[in-house]
Amino acid sequence: MEKVSTEIKDIREQHYFFAQGFLYDFIQRHPDASLDMFSIEFWRDSIPEHLKELWDVTFSEIQELDTNAEKIEVDRLPYIVKVIDEFLTIVVITLPVPQEMTESYYVGIIYRKTDKNSEPNFRYFTLEYHNKRKSAICELSECKHTLWGFTKNLSVDEFIEEIKSIVIE
Repeated sequence: MEKVSTEIKDIREQHYFFAQGFLYDFIQRHPDASLDMFSIEFWRDSIPEHLKELWDVTFSEIQELDTNAEKIEVDRLPYIVKVIDEFLTIVVITLPVPQEMTESYYVGIIYRKTDKNSEPNFRYFTLEYHNKRKSAICELSECKHTLWGFTKNLSVDEFIEEIKSIVIE
């Protein structure tokens, strides 16, 4: 049986597939549990290590298809949670510094509930490297990858403000 290559020209596969695939799939399958995981104080100290475990699983899955894949070592993946109100929460995960287009600086997840007991809907954003001075704000959904526009390279707080401006009317 022929192996299917995960190689995409010039990008580090682990970086790309973590942000564009594995993490998105996890959030999509478990929106309520993932919001609790990020928000409940009991879990806060262990989340960066759990994210690192998902990062490492991403590499293991890629390595099965491409034994030459580059492993990007991380100690942890830091994140912050901004509660906007009782129905809207933003989680931003900081990734290793991107080096090529489509690698991301951050993943931003917007969780929105219609009431306190409902399962949250989510929107999933990335700040993707374009070049040393320019980044792309993108949104992933089940069926598409939307480019919201180009911007300078942003801090976490600036990224949060940009995605808030997209989702808050």
